[in-house]
Amino acid sequence: MGSSMIQRSWDKVASDVDFNLEIDLALFLGMISPKAKVLDFGCGYGRISNKLTECGYIDVTGVDPSFAMIERGRKAFPGVSLLHLNGIDLPFGENAFDAVVICAVFTCIPSLEERDRVSAEISRVLKPGGIVHMSEFCSEESKDFTSGLGIPMRYSSPKELRDVFVGFSCFHDELVSASTMSGESTSSYRAFIRKPLNKAMLATSA
Repeated sequence: MGSSMIQRSWDKVASDVDFNLEIDLALFLGMISPKAKVLDFGCGYGRISNKLTECGYIDVTGVDPSFAMIERGRKAFPGVSLLHLNGIDLPFGENAFDAVVICAVFTCIPSLEERDRVSAEISRVLKPGGIVHMSEFCSEESKDFTSGLGIPMRYSSPKELRDVFVGFSCFHDELVSASTMSGESTSSYRAFIRKPLNKAMLATSA
């Protein structure tokens, strides 16, 4: 299923789903200044963008490929900047953001090749030394499946998730219990990963 088909699947369920996976808000608040430029990548209807804004962040932008999700978010959270993303390419220059939040996004990108393209784009718009905070459903062994909504998904092992950002250093990660949207208990992997300060480091560690 190509990304445009997946996008249409999300458009269909946009008004029905209520995402519930949490980020590590306390750690994020302690680490990232409220003045930081923050990108919420794959923001859905802007739940996390709104939460960060409520916590005092003044420059949060959410992006998502589902137009219906963005429309829902704009109605629900009119003060939050939410942009519809056409494809994977981000409409921002290099080094534009201090931090990027990714919550239950790679779970919804089963293609490893597409994950690499996403991580390359995120790396491009993130400042050297900038931080990615990811929170993803995970399992001990990676597995592909179709969700109850009929959308293809992949639960990855923590190592597979950590390795999506080649050359970045992971300085805090943990496994936390979580529940799926349908109420089943599962695990989530939360990590704070830092982009190297210079390109030479990125090249040598890749």
